[in-house]
Amino acid sequence: MILFHILALMSFVKIVCTGGSHSLWFFNTITSGASPFPELVIVEMVDDFPVGYYDNSAKRMIAWKNWQKEETDVQYAEVRQNAIILVTNRMKKRLELMREHYNHSKGLFTYQRIVGCELDADDTERFKRIDAYNGNDIFEFHNDTSGWHTFNPDIEEKFSFLESQIDLLSQAFYQPWCISMLKSHLQQLNSLLNRKVHPRVRVIQKQDRDTGGMEVTCLATGFYPRHINLTLQRNGQPVPDQELTRGEPLPNGDGTYQLRRSLSVSAEELRERHLYTCTVTHSSVDNKLGVSGEFQSSRNKLVQYGVSFGVLTALVLTIFGLCIRNKRDSGLSQMCSTQQ
Repeated sequence: MILFHILALMSFVKIVCTGGSHSLWFFNTITSGASPFPELVIVEMVDDFPVGYYDNSAKRMIAWKNWQKEETDVQYAEVRQNAIILVTNRMKKRLELMREHYNHSKGLFTYQRIVGCELDADDTERFKRIDAYNGNDIFEFHNDTSGWHTFNPDIEEKFSFLESQIDLLSQAFYQPWCISMLKSHLQQLNSLLNRKVHPRVRVIQKQDRDTGGMEVTCLATGFYPRHINLTLQRNGQPVPDQELTRGEPLPNGDGTYQLRRSLSVSAEELRERHLYTCTVTHSSVDNKLGVSGEFQSSRNKLVQYGVSFGVLTALVLTIFGLCIRNKRDSGLSQMCSTQQ
């Protein structure tokens, strides 16, 4: 159940972590109404790696490093538990206020908060928070820009005082605590977060029997970290982005990622015999074009196979003819010998 909640969360969240920068995020979701999920779920993540899980049924944060064991850092666990209680009460109050504001009385309602901090290689610190009600962003806070603002002007006046108080609380307590916890996690997870796993690259072709065309897909999988540049080239030139079906890196479930780029190739293009190349740039290969795969249309392959098959057929027929001739000559020789 824990992994289900985490994977479901990661499928909707895009986490950006550039080289030399690290982040600590808390993803909080509280629900009101009939739901198969716990009322409160919190997932703690360092960069793109989950390090903690909490829901109101367990009543405690479970550490990723020891899912089945109690938290060993008692002081950290106590501070975190107090923060969870505070956040829970505030989010419950916000959920009720939003329901009253929009006159929502029946059904399933959610209030979500993504809050966390980022630390750059030059020690630049950032603290961010985004709140959402029923899947729609309503508040955002950035300590390095203009503070907080709302995405819905109709609720700005009602919540402006509350948000201004949270600004002060965030700068005085949440940001220093978050940065401190991030540094602690980075020390513990150094080998895991800084590892580099080489991508495996494949070029996949799928025939479209209806149109006579083909879909060419570049697949890079098994790589870490998640940042990667995957390029599909036609005759040595990058295929324009608007022609590609693009996606975001997806988790494989083993701590690595996969990414696809697909191109629809028409029957006319297949006849032009283009060469499609898949190249990847990744930190595990020193940011060089280290892996590539090549594909030419199956029509071209068919021609190659046809030539080979024709040569083979001619060779077989030649051998077959020689065998018949030798057998016939042998038969004639036997007949002559008999007559003599």
